[in-house]
Amino acid sequence: MAVEAINRKKRTSQRGNIALLTALTIVPAVGLLGGAVDIVRYTEASAELRNALDGAALAAASLTNKHDLPTTVSEYLKANVRNKDLRDNVVINVPDSTVSLNKKQVTITASYEVDFYFLALIGVSGMTVSAQTTAVQSSTNVELAMVLDISSSMRGSKLTSLKSAAEDFVDQILNDKNIDLTSVSLVPFGGTVNIQELFDEFAVPEASATVDPNSATYSKGTNVPNLLFRFTGADRCIEYRHDDFDSGMLPTYQRAQVPHFWKWNNFNPWCPQDQSAVLLNTNDKEALKTRISGMLLSDGTGMDVGAMWGAKALAPEWSGRLGGDFPSRPAAYDDETLKILVIMTDGEITPQYRPKDFSKLNTHKKNIVNKDPLTSHKGNGGGKNKNQQTILSKGSSNSSSSSSTAVGHFRKVCDDLEGNGVVVYSIGFKIKPNGTADKLLSECASSDSNYFFVEDLNIQAAFNTIAASVNALRISG
Repeated sequence: MAVEAINRKKRTSQRGNIALLTALTIVPAVGLLGGAVDIVRYTEASAELRNALDGAALAAASLTNKHDLPTTVSEYLKANVRNKDLRDNVVINVPDSTVSLNKKQVTITASYEVDFYFLALIGVSGMTVSAQTTAVQSSTNVELAMVLDISSSMRGSKLTSLKSAAEDFVDQILNDKNIDLTSVSLVPFGGTVNIQELFDEFAVPEASATVDPNSATYSKGTNVPNLLFRFTGADRCIEYRHDDFDSGMLPTYQRAQVPHFWKWNNFNPWCPQDQSAVLLNTNDKEALKTRISGMLLSDGTGMDVGAMWGAKALAPEWSGRLGGDFPSRPAAYDDETLKILVIMTDGEITPQYRPKDFSKLNTHKKNIVNKDPLTSHKGNGGGKNKNQQTILSKGSSNSSSSSSTAVGHFRKVCDDLEGNGVVVYSIGFKIKPNGTADKLLSECASSDSNYFFVEDLNIQAAFNTIAASVNALRISG
């Protein structure tokens, strides 16, 4: 019995040793076999991260991307990575980026720790997936609209400073290296915009219009833009309806003409004269500089109309319709062409006034003048704004962008520009701080750094900064 007991203990001990040895043998085997699963998980995570990172870099490098780069990359990865653990735990870094107006280069690195389930059994707890990618987006073709205020308040040294700065700006933008790739549209605005060569395409033909209406026929207030009027001897400006204030096409042969009149300053007409008409889609430096040099003052500040024509001068709907030196422009928004709008004003946006009797050229207080410019401006009527009707109110800076006011129209155009990826620079030239113009220009600019508040006459510095941005890092052929 004693011997048998000893033998049983030996057999039990032997079986225990065999089980231990077997376990020690199986654990590495399971780890190695299961390790293939871990390696597959690592490979899949690596491929998914690299593919997603490439897409994120392209999104971040987009010239139309207005968000900060880490936010853009993070949001892209969250939207395009299926692996939830990878999506939630990836570490992103944007160590290097170069950003200018027409080129953006972004480098992104990312890492993710893949935990191993099976290889951990043999002491390998996990591995780090690392990825790096660089994306570049650049634009060699540039379309630029210059929307410039020539209202009566720009008289004297302000207009002189503007002309000098704008002419120099044209020289910088249309330099020898870039001139063949760049088109400029000049849009001066006073009370409205003289569209010159485009006028006959959109104004109602005289055969279908009421020509030189009497005061009873014309005195219709807000309904004036809906009536078909033409005026003998008036310049080439048309009336606009609420639906016109975006970048889209205008209906042909359906818009009334603006009569010749002024409000605050005698002989500065509400519709700019032909010397101050638009000049569109051109790279003719001398023609642009000649037009700028010859600009004459116009009464009123129709900044909404100026911005509208700046937007239309960049819109692909107008391709082949603007004349100029580039028959195939404006290009599509998703083309590689960079579209830029520069808008400058020195004052608050104004309502759209009109005379009640267009034969009396002045609408302000007692200053009512007959067609004869030699007639005393104190005669013929009298009474505050006796000859004035308002066809469109100004609205306040709190007006909604959809409201039927001048402020609302301006905001509608700015929304359209932003939605189409147009880069907007704005310049407030000696304007009232925190006033309506200050607020509107700041809102319309593509970024805070794209808005210039010029307190003195040195508007040249603002234009120089914009020109430097436009020309930064252009890619030579």
